[in-house]
Amino acid sequence: MRTKVLLSLVVSTAAVMLTGIIPAHAQDATYARTYAVTPKDGMVAQFEAALQTHSRWRNENNDPWTWGTSTVEVGENLGQYRIRSAGHSWADFDSYDAGFGPEGLVHWNATVAPLVQSISSTITTANLAISNRPPAGRATAFVNISRFQLRPSRGDGFVELQLTAVEILKEHNFGGYWVFSSPVLGGGPGPSMSLVSFYTNWADMAGPNPTFEAIMVQALGQDGFMEWTNELGETYREVESITLRMRPDLGVNQN
Repeated sequence: MRTKVLLSLVVSTAAVMLTGIIPAHAQDATYARTYAVTPKDGMVAQFEAALQTHSRWRNENNDPWTWGTSTVEVGENLGQYRIRSAGHSWADFDSYDAGFGPEGLVHWNATVAPLVQSISSTITTANLAISNRPPAGRATAFVNISRFQLRPSRGDGFVELQLTAVEILKEHNFGGYWVFSSPVLGGGPGPSMSLVSFYTNWADMAGPNPTFEAIMVQALGQDGFMEWTNELGETYREVESITLRMRPDLGVNQN
């Protein structure tokens, strides 16, 4: 069963901080901040109206960051909102806190906060060495996030096995796009790593042709592929997945 789940996850797509494998010149701009926001019961329409007002205010007042907004479409916390800004360095957080951040928070507290039931925040970092980011300008309608709960001291093995797969996939021009990220601050108990996959529509989730399995079997042989799958399965305890619908109407600097 684990093998079937794994295949579907990879095809479609510390806490541990595995930045050692990222090229040094790319490390500084790999951080993202995400807010998970749950509106008060029965207040979704009012919440979205307030969030649109707030986002419009940020655009008009030159928020220097881009904020993408999405809603949980499949999985736990259905209907929750995710507000995320990526591509930052640690110094960017200081600059934002010293500049636009406090001003934006005042407006948020006056417009959106009264309609919020709960909110949490995480900071993650992307591992570019095992990622295949979509090209600039490619539309994304849905994002799938598969979170692997890693076994203690098995994070390096997880990354090494993914690196083997990524090198094979890129060599064979696999058509999918994904980013691996891990939490730096927040993100729940224990080490984890998330596989974030990008889709243009529901049909896109059927996956590329040739499939991940076909490419891996061609490169490693059937026995080699099963060995890779089994070794990967030993690096994590469990995996859970959610699908997000992108909401550019609620974002900031999305144009």
